[in-house]
Amino acid sequence: PISLEAGDVDQIIRAQRAALVPFILIAIATMLASSLLLNRLVARPVLRLAHAADRVRLAGERQISLPDVARRDDELGDLARALEDMTHALYERMDATERFAADVAHEIRNPLTSIRSAVETLDLVTDPAIRQRLLGIVKNDAGRLDRLVTDISNASRIDSELSREPSRRFDLERLLSEVTHLYEAQVKPGPGPAGVHVRFIPPASLEPAMVMGQDSPLGQVVRNLIDNARSFSPEGGEVRVSLMRGKGRVQAIVEDDGPGIPPENLETVFERFYTSRPKGQAFGGNSGLGLSIARQIAVAHSGELRAENRTGPDGAIIGARFILDLPEA
Repeated sequence: PISLEAGDVDQIIRAQRAALVPFILIAIATMLASSLLLNRLVARPVLRLAHAADRVRLAGERQISLPDVARRDDELGDLARALEDMTHALYERMDATERFAADVAHEIRNPLTSIRSAVETLDLVTDPAIRQRLLGIVKNDAGRLDRLVTDISNASRIDSELSREPSRRFDLERLLSEVTHLYEAQVKPGPGPAGVHVRFIPPASLEPAMVMGQDSPLGQVVRNLIDNARSFSPEGGEVRVSLMRGKGRVQAIVEDDGPGIPPENLETVFERFYTSRPKGQAFGGNSGLGLSIARQIAVAHSGELRAENRTGPDGAIIGARFILDLPEA
């Protein structure tokens, strides 16, 4: 009887094992199907993204283009779209750098050509008055070259400086007040007539105007705007700096009493090396990079910088207004 019972146990175990076989086969089939699906839906698209990135890096393709992957509404679709946007932004930056280098070469070539012409003419001229005039041309162009090199260096460092320093919350009203006070304390700060007064008009609200960013670059924006306003202001004129808030935005406004801006140049003034000199100002006194640098910093702070004309009751232009618009922190 004992051996009979043992045999029954063995039979039961074999039956149970046989009953487990279908479940094992189903598990294996499920694993194989999962592996195939993972390979098709995940591994292959990731490998294609890697090959596309290699083509951009090695073959110089300008875009990672995998539309079927980018259309997916999952993490891989997000990754494909992010890589496409990153590649597009990279080549936009490279194109901008190339254009900047071409503009720099063109701007530097002009004073160099003038200096070379004046120096070559000096050997042929014996009249002291003419020689003195030629030496003055060389001196002015050398100063223009120095300003160009300084402003070009500042413009080329903006991106690296903005990415290196962390952003923080600070009071824009306090920054405007401090920058304006520096102009009031100096006899003749920046370009323009010495009699131009710079005044800060505090807002009616006592609440701080907090923005997120870096106060040093934004202070440079305000200085560039004030210098530009002073250069176009008449003798004894006034540059007014004010602050406005509303709808989650903070606006720093710089106004002058100058001739204003031709309507067709309201955007052109922000282009690199664009200069429109006030009447009577010496040629080469401005590099044409101040407003371009200011807009570049504003955009890097998720803001914008725009220009408009101030008009009187009769519609006549009575000055220019620059508006730095930033999101409120």
